[in-house]
Amino acid sequence: MIEYLLLWELLENVELQPDIEYTHIWQFSATGQYSTKSAYKALFIGSTHFSPWERIWKSWAPSKCKIFMWIVAHKKCWTADRLTRKGLPHPVACPLCDQSDETLDHLLVSCVFSRQVWFIILQGFGLQDLAPQVGEPSFEEGWENINTRVSGQVKKGLNSIVILGAWTLWNHRNRYVFDGAVPSLSTIASHINEELMHWSFAGARGISFLLAQAPAAT
Repeated sequence: MIEYLLLWELLENVELQPDIEYTHIWQFSATGQYSTKSAYKALFIGSTHFSPWERIWKSWAPSKCKIFMWIVAHKKCWTADRLTRKGLPHPVACPLCDQSDETLDHLLVSCVFSRQVWFIILQGFGLQDLAPQVGEPSFEEGWENINTRVSGQVKKGLNSIVILGAWTLWNHRNRYVFDGAVPSLSTIASHINEELMHWSFAGARGISFLLAQAPAAT
């Protein structure tokens, strides 16, 4: 209603001349012509850009894994630090390494167990140089950084691997916490490799490309 009244005030003294041809100019496109694409973009003028959205929603992965990554991006996973803030029972130390306090960034990139998992998986594709290093600032920054170092199908495959790796690490952690399972590098690596094959068959072209380019085992 307020916008309507403002428009009324702007047009109140405008008089159309019958001998003058008027045209409509759409200010949200370079040509001045309206298009649904330019209107859609105009909806987001002034909005805040959330950097991981494209890597999450435009990568090939099952919906449940993408939703999990969205929760990760918003730091809403129930790791020990968050449980502590809510006054809820929590693991005394990281369930996977038993060496440090558990935070989401620790679980996914700083934990010595997790770093070994990433190295093993990426090594299978000759991408071990992209594995998290000691002192990695955060999972999000690390993911963003390695994305700048690859392109094309490699980037697409890498993003799917990152999503699968994070999802599997989280589930491996939960099996320890809730089911009493023992953390196992061989078990989690085998599971991820099996899932990569399934994802490839299901349509993950980036993973299929990486599998075809993977160095032969020696």
